[in-house]
Amino acid sequence: MRRFTAVVLFCVALTLTTAPPPAAALPGYVCFWPEVGETGAGGAWCYDPARGGFAEPEARVLRHAKSFSSQVNRTVYALHFPSGGRCLQRTIYGGDYSEDWQEWWNKFDGVDTNPHSDCEPG
Repeated sequence: MRRFTAVVLFCVALTLTTAPPPAAALPGYVCFWPEVGETGAGGAWCYDPARGGFAEPEARVLRHAKSFSSQVNRTVYALHFPSGGRCLQRTIYGGDYSEDWQEWWNKFDGVDTNPHSDCEPG
């Protein structure tokens, strides 16, 4: 019986950890996709502004976020840290989205709930 229980628990854990990422932005989150039209391999990487603070995105959208959608009622800031200059920040307002984020897709290095005073608008 113990072995059966262990196998069942392992299968449940495996199922929970391999569930597909959301296809659409979830309420309360700001989600970023690696391709235009809120698509791409691996699905969205989503930021929870309720947790607050800075977050570095997963590798699939790090400097490769081609679309995003904000399903929150607050402002967050997309950040870019170039190798030879001041950082840039782009304000993302609640309800904001872009199906083709051309001006920022290759700059997205992080997101924060607080503006960075040392960053230029971008």
